[in-house]
Amino acid sequence: MTVAVNTTAIHLTGACGVEEVEMLLECLQKHPSLPVDLSGATAIHTALWQALMVFRPKLTEVPTSSLIGEKVILALSAYFRQNTEL
Repeated sequence: MTVAVNTTAIHLTGACGVEEVEMLLECLQKHPSLPVDLSGATAIHTALWQALMVFRPKLTEVPTSSLIGEKVILALSAYFRQNTEL
């Protein structure tokens, strides 16, 4: 399983495919105050990114992959900072 939760964070590890989105959604719903640790992820399907965009959890660690760490996380962080009022 690539999505796991403990008392300190929700962890994504390995190749996180679309089949993991339900588990991630469940973790985010049950533990809304926990941050998400992406440091162990080697690939993250766009469905999981979309779930993260909806729930906007704090991201505590980022993967070592340069694309995810440098590009996606920066864009996601900017999205999280946007004013959500319509």
